[in-house]
Amino acid sequence: MSTEVIDKEEHFFVVNNQEIIAKSDISTELIEKIVNEYSNGQETFKISGHFVHVLESAQGDLFYVRSMKQFSDLDFMNPLSSKVLNSISDGITICDRQSKILFQNDNDIEIVGMNLMGRYAKDVIKEGLMSDSISMKVIESQEKVTILQTYINEKCLLVSGNPIFDEDGELQYIVAITRDMTQLKSLEKEVKKLEVQNENFKIKLQTLQNEGTIKSNLIAVSPAMRQVVARVMRVAEVDSTVLIGGESGVGKEEITKLIHAYSRRSHKQILTINCSAIPETLLESELFGYEAGAFTGAVKGGKAGLFEIASGGTVFLDEIGEMPLLMQAKLLRVLQESEVQRIGSGKPITIDVRIIAATNRNLAEMVRQGSFREDLYYRLNIIPIEIPSLRQRREDIIPMVNHFLALMEEKYGVYRKIESSALKILEAYDWPGNVRQLKNTVERMCLLATQPEITINTVQEELDGSPIMVRHTEPNRFENPIREQMEAPHLSGSLKEQVEGFEKLLIKQALSEHASIRQAAKTLGCNQSTLVRKIQKYQLTRHVTYEEQ
Repeated sequence: MSTEVIDKEEHFFVVNNQEIIAKSDISTELIEKIVNEYSNGQETFKISGHFVHVLESAQGDLFYVRSMKQFSDLDFMNPLSSKVLNSISDGITICDRQSKILFQNDNDIEIVGMNLMGRYAKDVIKEGLMSDSISMKVIESQEKVTILQTYINEKCLLVSGNPIFDEDGELQYIVAITRDMTQLKSLEKEVKKLEVQNENFKIKLQTLQNEGTIKSNLIAVSPAMRQVVARVMRVAEVDSTVLIGGESGVGKEEITKLIHAYSRRSHKQILTINCSAIPETLLESELFGYEAGAFTGAVKGGKAGLFEIASGGTVFLDEIGEMPLLMQAKLLRVLQESEVQRIGSGKPITIDVRIIAATNRNLAEMVRQGSFREDLYYRLNIIPIEIPSLRQRREDIIPMVNHFLALMEEKYGVYRKIESSALKILEAYDWPGNVRQLKNTVERMCLLATQPEITINTVQEELDGSPIMVRHTEPNRFENPIREQMEAPHLSGSLKEQVEGFEKLLIKQALSEHASIRQAAKTLGCNQSTLVRKIQKYQLTRHVTYEEQ
């Protein structure tokens, strides 16, 4: 298809009484042709590739002449331009000011799936071959435009149109650059699918938050942990005693809070009692209270015990396996009779509490050894809940890491993210300290990192430098290692006995607070070998395992 365009080069001549009195640089032969044509009485006409307009003036007839060029749509492109545009990986389209498609490079034809050269954009849209026209939008706005455009082949393309103006500022061409976004749209669909899954997880977690009023740090993505949560939701509705088992650091306290939050006692308080942290001589008075004058140093007027204070709510007995036998008998009475008796009083006090106990010891084995009351064990073990270790529910690790990163940002105002390869390292690690160790590791990396993104090298260095964990030898209730109960020291007897009892208490407390014997020794101000000897002296070796570091 060819097009005629009037050239900007102008000529003129003036004829008076058939005599040329003035003229520009125009050939005599062309003048004669024009004058002969004008004798036919036309004021505007075309002749020999020129456009002629005749005006009458006082000097004579003024002939205004402009040449006309005739060319095809592709004549404005030289061979080099075509080769360059065809070498570009993106699709290139050139349209004129009427949105006629003058040129498509080879890649654009391949991307679009059709050759549209010589066609007008509005006609292509009417036929349903494409959803929109970038050239028509550029013609309308007279500026650069970017749109998403779909074609009949279902491809989604990102198209940017750039206007090209002539020297008079008039729009001459539109150059469009096309990129195939089909793959990106596919990824977008995958992202949306993941967002839907994430929303489903949020909904499931929201069911664990009592319509937004219960806050829980519990992450339950893995099937194993979801089963635990399902059991929690069932037992929360009844007042039966619950015994929670699992390794140290798996989140037994979080499960307890969840049970309380969904129970009929949620409007009352929950009290946590760590049976291994309170000396035996104080444990009874703390749990059951005392009357005025019950013993030397007793508060005037007496004191209510924790069971009394928690009446109507929940009592969480953590580390129940560390409770002395004498106290076990008194706890059994609380479970059987729902009443307590203060020290120094013969009057029972009725209480209404739900008891949840937790341990990382094998209570069944302790019953066989005689270090835990069989009747108390069966009273506590009405509803057992075993929390799997973190290495048994690796699907929860990355969600937990992201949860802890959000907590660190909220707590310290420090934004950190962990690269995907580093997350895989965290997911593959065994985490002997379970959730507690994972949280502490994430917090430490967040605070010590110098860049917003925590790299795989940082994570690997952190895990390689982790101390050997002081871990209980029987993390699972279904394992049967042989252990003895660790008795709290009696602060009575001779000075030497009391000093040794207090030393034993300090060592036990240090071991419970630190991840390694080396750290415990440093806190106590002694060397590691000395601490090892004293652990053996006080027969604490059955409660911890350790290695020289």
